[in-house]
Amino acid sequence: MKKVKLRTIVEKLSLETLSGENNLDNIIQVYGLNRAGLELAGNFEEGEKAHRLILMSTKEYSYIMKFSEEERKERYENLLSEHIPGVIITSKFQDKLFLEVGKRLEIPILKTHAESTSDFTKDVLDLLDDYFAPTTEMHASFINIFGKGTLLTGESGIGKSELALELVKSNHLFVGDDRIVITKKAGNLYGKCHPILKNLVEVRGIGIIDVAKTNGYKVIMEQSTVDLIIELSIFKKDGVDDSERLGHDFKTFDILGVKIPYIKIPVSSGRNIQNIVETAVSKLKIALSGLYKDDSDLLTERMREFSDDE
Repeated sequence: MKKVKLRTIVEKLSLETLSGENNLDNIIQVYGLNRAGLELAGNFEEGEKAHRLILMSTKEYSYIMKFSEEERKERYENLLSEHIPGVIITSKFQDKLFLEVGKRLEIPILKTHAESTSDFTKDVLDLLDDYFAPTTEMHASFINIFGKGTLLTGESGIGKSELALELVKSNHLFVGDDRIVITKKAGNLYGKCHPILKNLVEVRGIGIIDVAKTNGYKVIMEQSTVDLIIELSIFKKDGVDDSERLGHDFKTFDILGVKIPYIKIPVSSGRNIQNIVETAVSKLKIALSGLYKDDSDLLTERMREFSDDE
């Protein structure tokens, strides 16, 4: 897990620093954004959640202003003594006493000028996701085909990178090659290229190619959902044909606890792998639409109809 400093939140979300300027390098160690209603009422959580970033807006202001200045001061001091990385307030939280306490204790108090508190909350959590969300890496080529993020896997030298270039030439979008970073957010998987290899493909006999320069930035997709895994395998490896023929449904492959549709495609001389991969993605889209009928069931139904007609 990467470390995220409070300063990162300030810079990326254009927050105004009202106090605690010298402590913006505080490390945010716990994911989440905590509304401070319970804390202002004197009820403090224990454990990791007690150290989350805090947000205060209209509801907190309406509640705390029911108390006298002395009582508010005491509650603010208790809140800011809980080893929190910082507090974010909206323009609707306007108690100057809170700012005075924050300056005295040198606690970072930040202000957002966002119009919607809910939209701002989502922006903060999306940013924190980049640091706290579960992440893994896969050795694969990643192409968005017909709107579906498709991981091309298989043993080294089988032709993943070359296939990726062929698919890009057919107007599909290039996400990355070789090292694909996969992150789990809100139960979904998102993949992007490792920063070191961004837009690069290594092709045996040619070397490293910058896809953005050879094909234009229009073919580049920074990030995509992971919707399908296609494993390329050698046809009749060791003399054994283990490829599926009829009645093939998508199996699943587990990544970070999420089951992703998976299919294995044998590679051999004379097979148009690009066309087969595109067809596999089309088949997945049909399956997800609910219109797909199993191959073996379809053949059985047609044979029955044919025998009845004889």
